[in-house]
Amino acid sequence: MNMINTALSGLNASMAALQTVSNNVNNEMTPGYSRQQVVLSAVGGGPHGAGNGVRVDGVRRISDQYQVSQIWHTTSAEGFTKVQNGYFNNIEQVFAADGNNLSRGLDRFFAALNSAQEQPNEIAYRQAVLNEATGISQRFNSISEGVNAQLQQISGQMTSSVREVNTLLHNIADFNKKLSASNSIVPPATLLDARDVAINKLANLVNVRVVTDNRGLVNISLRQGQPLLSGTTSGQMSIVTSPKNPDKPVLTLKFGKSDFPLNDDTGGSLGALVHYRDNELSHAKAFLDEMATLMADKMNDLQTKNGGTDLNGAKATVPLFKFEPNNPAGSMRVNKDIKPEMLAFGKDGTPGDNSNLMAMIKLAGEPLDFKTVGTKASLGDAFASQVGVLGSKARQAQLDKETAIAMKKEANKQWSSTSGVTPDEEGANLLAYQQAYQANAKVIASADQLFKSILNSF
Repeated sequence: MNMINTALSGLNASMAALQTVSNNVNNEMTPGYSRQQVVLSAVGGGPHGAGNGVRVDGVRRISDQYQVSQIWHTTSAEGFTKVQNGYFNNIEQVFAADGNNLSRGLDRFFAALNSAQEQPNEIAYRQAVLNEATGISQRFNSISEGVNAQLQQISGQMTSSVREVNTLLHNIADFNKKLSASNSIVPPATLLDARDVAINKLANLVNVRVVTDNRGLVNISLRQGQPLLSGTTSGQMSIVTSPKNPDKPVLTLKFGKSDFPLNDDTGGSLGALVHYRDNELSHAKAFLDEMATLMADKMNDLQTKNGGTDLNGAKATVPLFKFEPNNPAGSMRVNKDIKPEMLAFGKDGTPGDNSNLMAMIKLAGEPLDFKTVGTKASLGDAFASQVGVLGSKARQAQLDKETAIAMKKEANKQWSSTSGVTPDEEGANLLAYQQAYQANAKVIASADQLFKSILNSF
């Protein structure tokens, strides 16, 4: 009977191995699935020192933690660069689009002023100047709308990302709880895979540091050390809107009784949103508002504070542009109260005088102090430089994305070489375990034959 029991244990072990191979083959294309292997151990204590067969201790997954960590790291980089690339491409198009191009609008505006030189008294030329002034105001407005649209889109993405972060942290904590409650010698492979998939999704959103304790539970923190998860306790990320700056809500993390402010070093796609918003987009908005303010103020000074006179020889008092100080580019417009004859092209009040008009034309090449740029430049040159900077950053963001994708692909390749399912290998295992199953079945049949022979001898 011992021989039959021993062979029966081998039969069960072969069946478990065949089932594991079948599961591997079925999940070859399942994302995050790690190849599994049945864990067997010999059973001792048989008569005459012989073994008592084989025991199935469980099913373990084939996984290299370093390779898994590399996938998480490259996933964070990919998430960050994809967001950066998308927004840089968009803002470059916003600034450089034909209908928004301020350099072109400035050229047309100053061309209209030039055309009025020879006949400054002609209403048609004066009206053309107002038309081009309206056109350039609309260009400022349009770019500002594009910038604000990005701000709103980022705010919405941040909200959904924070919600996803909290859900994933809760799910990972639940996986830890289930693994902690498991009494199996070998942790359930499906739970470990599911937990790793959830961590990978989290890594796409924020750059994480993962440490596994001696119980097999993961503890997760941000790269700067702020705790996200400890065992079965998860933190809660939230977005706080500041009354002083409602366009830039800030990220905070609550863990237990502690609160942690988060900055643009969070990493992942969520960190990329904050980093882009608080740096590149913030600078682009500040530059646009400064340019609108400089142009409007300079033209208004020439119109009303440079001794200019209108078509009737009276001192001009109505400014050309109006805007709201807290939103210059978005609110800039031609003063609705100004009429063509009110433009201050002259200075001495005589018909045909264009001396103040000449001063307006000179503004095209006047170096202005751009604090956002850190240097002096004309309006047209400053804008062209800003578009060039955005174009350069967009190209670099594209290269960074391509590099991150390549690194992620390589990390997945390395992981697949260890943990991925190889059909040829599984096919060989299938034959080996099938033969083992058949051999154990023959042992049982032989033992049964011997037992019957012994019984028949009496």
